[in-house]
Amino acid sequence: MSKNLNIDIKSLRAKFKKLLPVLYKHASFIIVLAVLIVYLFVVWRISQLAGAEPPAGTDALTTSAAPKVDKNAIDQIQALEQSNTEIHSLFDSARKNPFSE
Repeated sequence: MSKNLNIDIKSLRAKFKKLLPVLYKHASFIIVLAVLIVYLFVVWRISQLAGAEPPAGTDALTTSAAPKVDKNAIDQIQALEQSNTEIHSLFDSARKNPFSE
């Protein structure tokens, strides 16, 4: 059942040498076409990934617990705020406008 393929390398070289000037003539078009194909593939892949849903087994990763703050740290901050008027005014201004620097 196996078919013998006799490929003559010399005839392939001769055909390639005839084809080479045509390739040189249209090299810029071939390069632009190759870049366009790669660009279209990347855009297509990005659009696929943008609409993809996460796998079903990642429920544990999507649920996050609220951060826990140490009660002692809160007490220390409040004590410092009450004892120092400069820090008190700093906290007040931050509460009134949290987006200012």
